[in-house]
Amino acid sequence: MKKKLTLVVTCIVLVAAMVIGGTLAYFTDTKSAENTFTVGNVKIELLESQYHRVNAGRGYTTATEPLQGGYLWASNVKLEGNAQNTPNYVTSGETWQVGDANGEAVKDTGFFSDAQIEDDAETYKNAGGYFDTHAKKMVPGSNVRKNPYVKNIGTNDAYVRVRVLVPVSLFAVIDGGPSYWVDSALDKQVTSEAVKTYNADGYNATKVKQVERDQIKYYEFDFTYVNALKPGELTFWNVWSNIAIDKKATSDDLKNVESFDVIIEADAIQAEGFADATAAFAVFDAQK
Repeated sequence: MKKKLTLVVTCIVLVAAMVIGGTLAYFTDTKSAENTFTVGNVKIELLESQYHRVNAGRGYTTATEPLQGGYLWASNVKLEGNAQNTPNYVTSGETWQVGDANGEAVKDTGFFSDAQIEDDAETYKNAGGYFDTHAKKMVPGSNVRKNPYVKNIGTNDAYVRVRVLVPVSLFAVIDGGPSYWVDSALDKQVTSEAVKTYNADGYNATKVKQVERDQIKYYEFDFTYVNALKPGELTFWNVWSNIAIDKKATSDDLKNVESFDVIIEADAIQAEGFADATAAFAVFDAQK
């Protein structure tokens, strides 16, 4: 009995030793990778400025602007834009031509930098600023420069759109001002269903889409930028330039009008996942 017991014990010990020895014979290692995912965002800022991006094609000019009935361009302001301080000008591949006072083609007469436009936008509507000075007590022939820009202040590329709402009841007076959208923008970077409709109908807005704000009807002029706007970028072209009252407007045309609103709204949607801006805003509008 003693021999049998000894053998059994010995076998158990050997088995245990073999298991332990086997474990120590393998080199093992475990690694872990921690992946942090961040969520992007689409966020824009709408800016308004007295500065038309290319100063309405006039470049630097010393022409004196009257308080009422002003020009589309700013006087005595140097155009400081270049490829370094206005990167979207480069990425958009802009080449454009404008006409001089005699109707002659003039190529690239200069443009305002992003910083100039952003600085001007900060004071545009301040008390005593450009808009406050020019938009009060307007009369037939009065003109106010109103140039909208959009800045991408989010983290993702975004398609952007600007909508200019002009009151239906005063459209003829404002349109005859004349008030202008910017054809140079439409030729290069921007599409507009409203402008197509207006032009196709013999420069008539009656078939342009109407929307309502606070029980007032407006014609909605849409301007969709073809290229996605990168984070930190400002749109190069302003799509609208001014609001003016027709100098031929009569007292009856302005009857009971103490003030009126021209509303500018901007939309943005992520660029990723869409073939182009048209497809993106089709989804945007369907969600509204």
